Amino acid sequence: MPEMTVFAGCNGAGKSTLIDHYGETFDNLINPDLYARQINPEDPRKADLTAGKLALKAIRECLKDGGSLAVETTLSSDFYLKRMEEARAKGYRIVFCFIGLQDVQMHIDRVRTRVIEGGHFIATSDIIRRYDASLSNLKKALSLSDYAVVLDNTDRSLRSLLVSENGVITSQTEHWPAWLVNALQ
Repeated sequence: MPEMTVFAGCNGAGKSTLIDHYGETFDNLINPDLYARQINPEDPRKADLTAGKLALKAIRECLKDGGSLAVETTLSSDFYLKRMEEARAKGYRIVFCFIGLQDVQMHIDRVRTRVIEGGHFIATSDIIRRYDASLSNLKKALSLSDYAVVLDNTDRSLRSLLVSENGVITSQTEHWPAWLVNALQ
């Protein structure tokens, strides 16, 4: 059975760090940031549009061909929700991992730190917009997943908050942070 693995969360949550740790286990990791670095190593941001188009094309081709894939997304639009629905309809197993932080300011601060350390810049206005949108899409993504885990990375420890299987929570921590409570209401 082919598998679609989705790593989601707002910018600065820790998705790329998690993927860097586990990425070699995926035969087909589709990540626009990696594409941008390959296209323009000196200034990857100048290749964002091209990289994004390549990633979207790769996802569509993979789903068309029936191959397993892993993707990274802020989940700030319904594009990945639609691809999850499409994959499910084609018999894919959907694995979903969402990473969140205490609040939007922490995402902004993490991106700022990343830039100082040589990482890529994301405008504060984009982070704020994506933060709200990604949390708005979380509940739907969980419902589309065969297996899902929601992690809190506020303390850089990737603490598991909940695990769900087929849309049903199978384990959870006693206390959820406000961002998760609000997203699942």
